[in-house]
Amino acid sequence: MIQNYQDAMAICRWARCPDVFVTFTCNPQWLEIKRALLLGHQPQDRPDLVTRVFKIKLKELINDIHKKHILGRTIAEIYVIEFQKHGMPHAHILIFFAKDCKPHTVEDVNCMINAELPNPKTNRLAHETVAKCMMHGPCGAAFPNAPCMEEGKCKKQYPHKF
Repeated sequence: MIQNYQDAMAICRWARCPDVFVTFTCNPQWLEIKRALLLGHQPQDRPDLVTRVFKIKLKELINDIHKKHILGRTIAEIYVIEFQKHGMPHAHILIFFAKDCKPHTVEDVNCMINAELPNPKTNRLAHETVAKCMMHGPCGAAFPNAPCMEEGKCKKQYPHKF
């Protein structure tokens, strides 16, 4: 661990500050995981399977970023894999861009970040995934069995005032 830390610090010293921080989280609903589970098993019952699928997908993401330059030409990346409380792995990735690809303006950053719901008519699968995995709700008095509900109230204090 000490050697990995020192390597990461040497990269930071050489490449300066990282340009982008990405979090990549394992989704237990990935089709590759669901297909390989035995009848009656849950993803948390097979951490070996979940970890292998996650590692394959992480390597593909790193390849897309570093070799295919989907965000721009990079000179380095550093990542660490951690396991969440419920056993699912996730990675924290630091990306260092080449000088000519560094984001300098708000428009440059907006080209990399998209916080819009995909159009359900043109991209149904993406819309369903975002709605299911990245949006809170429904909860409240009408949905007392929602996972976020505790003693009749939402643990995350939803809905917030607009």
